[in-house]
Amino acid sequence: MKIKTIFKIVIAIGILQIMPLVISLFSSDFALTLATDTFGNTPSDDAMLMFDNFALCLSFIFVGIIFHMIGSLSYTDESVLRRQSFLYFVFFGFVSATDLVSALQGSNLTAPLPVIILGLISLSLLYYGSKKGTV
Repeated sequence: MKIKTIFKIVIAIGILQIMPLVISLFSSDFALTLATDTFGNTPSDDAMLMFDNFALCLSFIFVGIIFHMIGSLSYTDESVLRRQSFLYFVFFGFVSATDLVSALQGSNLTAPLPVIILGLISLSLLYYGSKKGTV
């Protein structure tokens, strides 16, 4: 599989993963719906402030990584693309690890299961690209 194709798939998956948080930045009702999954039916003002800051920070981080991946599409050297794929694998691994550890511990402070599965798909594609990807 071509590494650039893997990057495009991971970009699309990343957009799907982060979309609920971006929507919550513009819709207080949607933010409240997401926050009640974790904080109960009536989250406090402090909990909502914490959730809004979390959504803003994580959204900006993911948008930055997505634009970085778009920039990586300009490379043509296979070794550079494989190295980039490995570095993205490491980054996405640490991002996915937080949700996996929380889910395994039974915590309610974790992403929904579809988001975790999409993260694992991205992780496996990036690892494959770093080992066997082509230009």
